[in-house]
Amino acid sequence: MRDHSHVNCTQCREAISAQLDGEESAAERVAIDAHLPTCVACRRFADDAARVTKLARTAMATQAPDLTVKPVFTIDGLAIVLQALTELDRDSTTCATAMMAYNTADMVRATRAALNCADIAASAHRVLSRHIATDARVIRTILEATATAADRCAAECGQHADHHGHCRVHSETAQRAAELCRSELQNIAG
Repeated sequence: MRDHSHVNCTQCREAISAQLDGEESAAERVAIDAHLPTCVACRRFADDAARVTKLARTAMATQAPDLTVKPVFTIDGLAIVLQALTELDRDSTTCATAMMAYNTADMVRATRAALNCADIAASAHRVLSRHIATDARVIRTILEATATAADRCAAECGQHADHHGHCRVHSETAQRAAELCRSELQNIAG
């Protein structure tokens, strides 16, 4: 801006931007003071720019993932665990649905165990599939819960495996998932 007494809107808006960034010169300040009283559009621009700048400066920054943390799983290891959790959720739900047709105390108990196992497996899948690093203690806890629920299902449905195909499949899936979770727990520090 050469002639600071007569600035156009573009020059005034550039000066306003410089001012908001703390980079305005004394001459730019004079130009803004001279132009704003005569221009409604630039006053609106100045108000909007100030509001946006304030929001940008006061917005909470998202925490960057800690890249120094050693990954809990390898890519292949995570894929295997997620697949096992998907199968456990599916087979637990399928078995629970089939067992609902029976109204005996042992089948009601097995149905509840299968539904709990499905819920825990689905939760574990959601926690483990997040793209940012997760607290190793949380991962340990969810894997331990999954192994415990899977063990219970393997035992409950194992009692009915000779008579019901869905119980046999569920018991086998649950046993594999429990073993995999325990194997992964050995690799997690924390």
